[in-house]
Amino acid sequence: MKTSAVATSLIGALVSAQCSAFIAQSSAAPNSSLAARHQDNTSCDRLTFFKTIATVAVGTPLVACADGGFEDLAMPSADEQKAQDEAAMQERLRRKAELQAQARRPVGYAESMEAERRKQKNLEKSKEERRAALCEELGRGC
Repeated sequence: MKTSAVATSLIGALVSAQCSAFIAQSSAAPNSSLAARHQDNTSCDRLTFFKTIATVAVGTPLVACADGGFEDLAMPSADEQKAQDEAAMQERLRRKAELQAQARRPVGYAESMEAERRKQKNLEKSKEERRAALCEELGRGC
């Protein structure tokens, strides 16, 4: 990835220099005739500018591919897909067993009431939170 970053900065500098030269040539002599400006090709002309842009457009993807910047985008093989599916199924089964174990344990009255109190306490809102919720429900900007 380091190579593509350096190449990108070099390409950016090249385009910047070409653009600056093109702008300088275009604005150098606004009162001169078109023929005189056309004959003065010392710094940069349109053809050079467009060649540079074309080089950048073609070269940038090539530089990015050169250092392995892209990951393998091929479809997984049948074995890989099967292994992924099995791993996902094992995770689902583990989670399901965990939830069933939680549901199976016996819960007494006192424990159930304590859990409900904790739940209610977590749901309890402060005065400011209730006020903000009411303002939001009514569509006001309190």
